Amino acid sequence: MELFKAFMLTLASFFIVFVIISIFYLFTALSYGTLIIEYLLSQQVLLALWVSISSSTIVMLISLLFGVPTAWLLANKDFKSKSLLETLIVDVPHSFPPGVVGTTYLFMFQATSPIGTLLQNLGISLVNTFWAMILVKTLISAPFLIGILTMRFRSLRETELEVIAKSLGASEFKTFYTITLPLSKNAIVGGSARCWARALGEVAGTIVFAGAIIPGITQTMPAIIVFEAQTSLPASLTLALILATISITILILFKILSERNQ
Repeated sequence: MELFKAFMLTLASFFIVFVIISIFYLFTALSYGTLIIEYLLSQQVLLALWVSISSSTIVMLISLLFGVPTAWLLANKDFKSKSLLETLIVDVPHSFPPGVVGTTYLFMFQATSPIGTLLQNLGISLVNTFWAMILVKTLISAPFLIGILTMRFRSLRETELEVIAKSLGASEFKTFYTITLPLSKNAIVGGSARCWARALGEVAGTIVFAGAIIPGITQTMPAIIVFEAQTSLPASLTLALILATISITILILFKILSERNQ
C-alpha cells in the first residue's frame, strides 16, 4: 500500500510541477520591464485589450443567456438521442480545432453561400467584423459553461429538491428561480469564468473568420501575440505576459467570488 501511495504521489507531483512551471515561467519575462510598460501604454495594445475583454464579456453574457436553458434541457428532460445531442453541443466543440470553426463560418457566410447571399441582400456583411469574432468565440467558449451547468443541474435533479418544491405547489418557474438557480450559483460563476477565459484566449478561428487585423474592431491581444512572435520574441513575450496577468487575475477574482457565495 505504501509503495502504491508513493507511486501515485510521485506521478502527481511531476505533473503538478510541470503545469505550474508551464504557467508561471512566462513571468520570468518581467525582466523586460521597460518594454512591458512601453507596449502596455501603446494605442495598439490598449485597443486590442479593449476588443479582447469586451468581446469575451459579450460572449460570456450570450453563453449565459442561451447556455442556462440548454443545460437545464439536457439535465432535466429525457428524450431519445439526448446523449448524442449533449456530445454534439458540449464535447465536440471542446475538441474542434478553432481554425476549423473559423473556416466553417467563412464557408457558411461567404457571399456565394445561401446564408451569405441572404445577409448580403439585407445589407449585412459578417466576415471580418467584430460580430464574426463573437460568433466564433461563442461556439468555442459556451460549451465550457454548458458542460459545468449540466452536471450541476443533473446533480440537483438527483436530490429531488425540485420535485419536493413542485409537490408543495411551486410552479416550474418558481422552482427554477428559488431552488435551481440559488443552489447552482457557484457552478454559474465557475462556468462563466471558464467561458470568459476561453473566449479571451481564442485566436485561430478569429484570425480565419474575423481577420483579427483591424485595430479597435477585430484585432485582439492573442492575435497580436501570434503575429509578433514571427518577428520579435521579446515583444510577443511581453504581450503574452500582459494577457496572462489579466486572465489569471480575473479567474482568481471569479474564484474568490464563488467561494464567498458558498
